[in-house]
Amino acid sequence: MEATKQLTVNSICKITKSNGMLGNKKYWEIYQGDALQVLKLLPEDKFNCVITSPPYYWLRDYKVDGQIGLEESVEGYVNNIADVMDEVLRVLSPDGILFLNLGDTYYSGKGKSHGIDKKSSKRRFGLRAVDKSGGLGIGLKQKTLIGVPWRVALEMIGRGWVLRSSIIWYRKYALPESVQDRPRRSYENIFMFVKNREYYFNRQYLEDSEQEDMWTIVARAKAANSLPTAPFPDELVQRCLDIGCPPEGAVLDPFAGSGTTLRVALQTGRSAVGIEIHQEFCKYMINDLNKLF
Repeated sequence: MEATKQLTVNSICKITKSNGMLGNKKYWEIYQGDALQVLKLLPEDKFNCVITSPPYYWLRDYKVDGQIGLEESVEGYVNNIADVMDEVLRVLSPDGILFLNLGDTYYSGKGKSHGIDKKSSKRRFGLRAVDKSGGLGIGLKQKTLIGVPWRVALEMIGRGWVLRSSIIWYRKYALPESVQDRPRRSYENIFMFVKNREYYFNRQYLEDSEQEDMWTIVARAKAANSLPTAPFPDELVQRCLDIGCPPEGAVLDPFAGSGTTLRVALQTGRSAVGIEIHQEFCKYMINDLNKLF
C-alpha cells in the first residue's frame, strides 16, 4: 500500500514522501527533496547501513534546482557532500556502516568542450567549472586528475568519520574512455566508513575472494527506462549488504537515483529509505517498487 504526503521544511523547500508496507515489518519510504534537508527530518541512529553514490563533480547536469555536482569550486562540492554526510553520521546506527561510491574528475582548463562523450549525453553542457581557466582557485594545471574522492574522504575524516577501507571497484566491461595519452580508467572508489570502533561486519562473504578490497563487478549497462542516471549494479549493492548490514536491518540511500539500493535491500528482506531530488526519478522508483512488491 503506497501513500504520498507533503512535508514542508521551510518556505523554499517542500518534500514529498511516498511509502509502502510489504509485510513482515518491511517497509519502504521515498522522499523527494534535497538530501540535506530531508535527513534533518529523520531520527538519529535509525539506519544500519547506508549505500550511496552522490552525483560526481561536473560530470552530469540533471536539470534540477539545488542539485549537487555543479559547484563552481572543488571546495564547494567537497563541503556540500560532507555536509550531507554529517547528517548521515547522525542517522546511522552506532554499529552501522556507510559505503560511499565516488568517481573522480579531470581539470581541463581549455574552455568549452565541443566533443562528444559516447558514455552519456548528460556530460556535455556548456562551459563547466572544470573547463574554465584559472585552476579552479586552487592552482590546478590543465589535464590533472583532481582527486575528488579522496578530498571528500579526508574532509569526512576531519568531521568525525572513521575510514575503515578504500575499496576498489573494478568496473568490468565498462565502456572505455576515449583518451590516448594516459591509461583509461577502469575503477572507482568505494569508501567504507563507520562512526564507532565496533560495528556490524560479516566477513564470511569475503573469505573466498582473491582480493577482499578489490571487487570485480560488471558495470551496469544503460537502463532501458531512459532515465539520465548511472545506476549501481545489483551485485555491488548486494555485496555491501552482505558484509555490512544485518539481515533485518534498515538501509538508506540519500542519493537514490533510480532506486537500485532500495530494490535490492527490499528483495533481501530489509527495509529501505531513499532520498532523491529529481521528481522523475522518484516517480520511477515508486512505480518500480509497487510493481515488484
